[in-house]
Amino acid sequence: MKNYLPLLRYEPVTHKRIPDPSEEPELDYDEEAYWNSEIGKRHTEMLSLFKSYPDSPMDPAVVNYWKAIGLKKELFDNDRDDGMFSYSVFTPIDIKPDKKYALIYFSHGGGVFNNLAETYGFNTQAAAEKYIIVYPNNGGRSNNNVDEEFDRIIKEIKKKGYPIDPERIYCVGFSSGSDASAVAACTYPEQVAAVGILPGGQPFKDLKFYTGSDYYASTKGFRIPGIFVGGSVDIASYPAPWVLDHERKPHRAENLNLWMRDIAQLKNYTPLTLESIEEKLRNPADEFEKEFGLSFDKTFSFHVQGVDWIGGDYYGQDDVVVMRLIRAIGLPHVVWESQANIVWDYIKHFRRDQNTGESIYDTVACWGER
Repeated sequence: MKNYLPLLRYEPVTHKRIPDPSEEPELDYDEEAYWNSEIGKRHTEMLSLFKSYPDSPMDPAVVNYWKAIGLKKELFDNDRDDGMFSYSVFTPIDIKPDKKYALIYFSHGGGVFNNLAETYGFNTQAAAEKYIIVYPNNGGRSNNNVDEEFDRIIKEIKKKGYPIDPERIYCVGFSSGSDASAVAACTYPEQVAAVGILPGGQPFKDLKFYTGSDYYASTKGFRIPGIFVGGSVDIASYPAPWVLDHERKPHRAENLNLWMRDIAQLKNYTPLTLESIEEKLRNPADEFEKEFGLSFDKTFSFHVQGVDWIGGDYYGQDDVVVMRLIRAIGLPHVVWESQANIVWDYIKHFRRDQNTGESIYDTVACWGER
């Protein structure tokens, strides 16, 4: 069956998002303070390349920019259907044909195309960590063809001779692309080693996992480890305190239940209800329950790039972290380099056995190249 991805609508001239009447409004935050923060300034710097060449993804200046940091950029299928099915591929300049490289399939946010996603911070990391990264348009601004495009593009990349490691293919995406990452992984679990969801609740909010078990037939019972990263003032982070002030939607708790039980396959799984989440949010035992409305197997906090972060882990049957949730306190619906580092540090330890389909955790994984 075709996995469901919400269709986002945009005005044809301005390309601005047309809000769905059923969705919640954005959360308030100090926008000026954000753009003047350490992260906001870096975000502005990262966006400058796209803003200079929004309609020229292969301008020599763009290609040379990435070459200077150690990446070769290529673009395919850009002449097909106004570029809706194009995809760019970034490989380390010093790629070795006798080595195998991890691959990240990165899906863009809604309303934009892949050349903006290239500025999200993963490219800089790909050059340093030596992995291949692909940015697909997935059929347009809403990623609605990802369940077909993922398989097509991976097959084409293999046919073109890129030295990818088939055991280490990861789906990562931002906003609409986080939904797309979940869809691609659930449709082709035998190919996907782990997922990175940015922000950390979008698929639970909007993807219709709750339509029934048929949706999960394609996962074949395979475990899909995942890391879910977002900001505390991002309306797409779920569960979160904002749910107490908005319309109650029980399917979201069931989405999370299904992921924990059937996809991440938690060792100490305890069924969730909307009521149990709301009770923890109203009467939290600690700062983690106050932010997530969940009880974790392990919690942690840290400070990076001028921001405080908190998070929690859940373990699988083999006692490895199969689900990790992290929030940046005070951050809105944005993506930047800190998230790229956090995601890669998690997903790089997982691989998918190509003979058995087993999800395997590697404690010593350090590079994209091996």
